[in-house]
Amino acid sequence: MKLSVRNIGLVEEANIKLEGLTIIAGENDTGKSTIGKTIFAIIKGMNSHHKDFIEDKILQFEDIIEKIYFAIRRLSRNIHIEAGEDVRYITVFNKVSKNIHPPMIKRKILSYLNLEDYEGLEKYIMLYIDDALMAAKDLGIPMEEMGELDSLIAQLDMEVNASQDPKNYIIRSILFTLKSEFGTDLCNKFTKKLSEIKYDENGEVIFKASLKNNHIRKVSYSITPLEIEDVTYIESPLIFQMHKMILETNIFQNERKVFKEKDNKIGSIPFHMKDLISKMSNSTYYEFDLKSENLNFVEQISNIIEGNSIFDKDTDEFLFERSFHGETYSFNTSNVASGIKSFSMIQMLLKAQVINQKSILILDEPENHLHPKWQIKYCEIIVKLVSMGVRVVINSHSPYIIQALKVLANKYKINDSVNFYLAEKDIENQTTKILNVNEDLNSVFKKLSDPLQNLVWEQ
Repeated sequence: MKLSVRNIGLVEEANIKLEGLTIIAGENDTGKSTIGKTIFAIIKGMNSHHKDFIEDKILQFEDIIEKIYFAIRRLSRNIHIEAGEDVRYITVFNKVSKNIHPPMIKRKILSYLNLEDYEGLEKYIMLYIDDALMAAKDLGIPMEEMGELDSLIAQLDMEVNASQDPKNYIIRSILFTLKSEFGTDLCNKFTKKLSEIKYDENGEVIFKASLKNNHIRKVSYSITPLEIEDVTYIESPLIFQMHKMILETNIFQNERKVFKEKDNKIGSIPFHMKDLISKMSNSTYYEFDLKSENLNFVEQISNIIEGNSIFDKDTDEFLFERSFHGETYSFNTSNVASGIKSFSMIQMLLKAQVINQKSILILDEPENHLHPKWQIKYCEIIVKLVSMGVRVVINSHSPYIIQALKVLANKYKINDSVNFYLAEKDIENQTTKILNVNEDLNSVFKKLSDPLQNLVWEQ
């Protein structure tokens, strides 16, 4: 499994193996996060295209069906008011229009889409159109007033006969996620060269695209089901403080227009943040249905942080529970140490069963909120997960974290599935190359430790 990028974000070139534990080291502002964001976008886009297809289709159908319903109501009401029958009209309308009630129609359409029964959907829409025309006739709408209704029915007919293949949404879904993660900074702004992304699994190219000015110029993809079914990106424990705002905010200010209008339609919340909050919230449903492997890790984390993190559905809050003298005390997670939050995110994802052999876990600079003692414990949890077949990508600027991962990888005998990379920036060109340094780990420690060494030698 491998990701290759050219001129994406700050990264001029990177060829990253995703075989077990992938560690990308580097100073700040060297494009380390670019790799994680790109992995997230590709896997999410490839795996969520069917969901995006259904959501988009239901929005389009719902829009037209509501317009038909309200057009019939408005036109027929005007006729009855002019005839002095406005009181009787309400009873007549409710009786006649029951077969075109939008919520009922939406539920039926959604069931056909979920079953991928497009032939059944087409037949159902034809019956709906007959019902709409019959309602208009029974309510006394004259032929000369039917222009608006006929136009809407033609739109509906066109929509149902449009492409019904969810695979056509793969490119849309990937580009949507890329723009959510990168905004207008997807393509490298310091070069005029094409940007490229290539992702392969087991030697097969799954996705390959050339981009210019944040738009896809050329693309190819495989319809083979992905070996990796999901990806989770952890950036900061501060997400606990913002979880309600994140869930209430669109990924884009206007999600349906993001592909049609100018590049200033930037995402307000990156997709990976909303995805993470959603997964942690779902952990409550698996509280008493844990696989033994996950339960073991959950308990290990509980021992480290001396407590347990949960999502309370009643209060819509993340809580940290700690027992003391036989009683359990609950604290809003926003009010506990950032290090506890860092472990809590892993704990809740394990409860939700989204960390597994079919997923990738991306950790962006986990050292930022952990004391060195807990950094080692955190790294040990991660290495143990990798030893059980979980793929993990870690971005780090901490020589302490990288040394811990190296030692623990040897301890748990996963060296063959560990790859170290170093992101180095070319100041003159403002671009970065990310190179494999498996055979030269000293270059990583020198790069990250030199600033402190230089300070010491100055004294």
